[in-house]
Amino acid sequence: QDPDVLRALWANVLSWIVSTFAPSYMHRLLPPCAEEEASICLSSDNKDDKKTLCISIGRPGGLEQLRLVKLKDGVVTVGYNLTEFCPPPFTPRVDGSNLIPPGCVILNNEAFSVNYADCCIRWGLYESAKRFVGWPIVPGFDIAGTVDRVGSNCDLKPGDRVFGISLFGAYSSRVLVPIDQLRRIPDNITMTEAASLPAVSLTALHALSLAGHFPNKSKFLNKSILIHSAAGGVGSMLVQMSKILGLSPVVGVVGSSSKVNEAKALGCDVVIDKGSDDLWKAAECRR
Repeated sequence: QDPDVLRALWANVLSWIVSTFAPSYMHRLLPPCAEEEASICLSSDNKDDKKTLCISIGRPGGLEQLRLVKLKDGVVTVGYNLTEFCPPPFTPRVDGSNLIPPGCVILNNEAFSVNYADCCIRWGLYESAKRFVGWPIVPGFDIAGTVDRVGSNCDLKPGDRVFGISLFGAYSSRVLVPIDQLRRIPDNITMTEAASLPAVSLTALHALSLAGHFPNKSKFLNKSILIHSAAGGVGSMLVQMSKILGLSPVVGVVGSSSKVNEAKALGCDVVIDKGSDDLWKAAECRR
């Protein structure tokens, strides 16, 4: 067995046991965070407070390991691809534009999405999270908000509505992020809608690229495609992208009858309910 998996499993079991049967000792499983403000006041109604709120995970475990933290003045979260500036998940003080790395902005993050990968991070089973960040970690990839401050060499300005990807660190009210990981939000898309798109869309596009369907789509016109979890995050993007690329028929697989209509609404020509159908027999009949 993989020793890392066994260690993560033990940490999860220990966290559950303590939180369930000895919750008063739970604080011993929550390592202190050096960047955390000494006195956390999460009930403050001061809207001018520029201190960053984030969700931090100190060690592998269940939901009980999620901790809402207020960071010190000028400290924001950051992904692992800015290690030449600082190690993740927290920056030093960056409350002046001259302290922000070139080509980066501080984003007032208004929405982020929750992906299955974030659960794997919390369990201690996400390899790149362990390799590039470690503990503590602020999970999350998808971000959407308004630009607060900008560094040099930026074509964005304060107040711009943008969305994009942070390589961890997205569960935060303020994030330091390179501008090449951001795009402006169209006027007809809300912040929450924008935050739901990046990770699943890019994953779907990457899958289509690996399969040869993108960007050279012409030779795949009218070719069939089978999409698992067609009503899920990545699956729903794959269905819509496949229709745009001209793949046909688009066959979607769902896990229950309650998702059949949703998959059809997304654009599936055929939907297989593997809860009631023989998946591979049904797929073979629809080739």
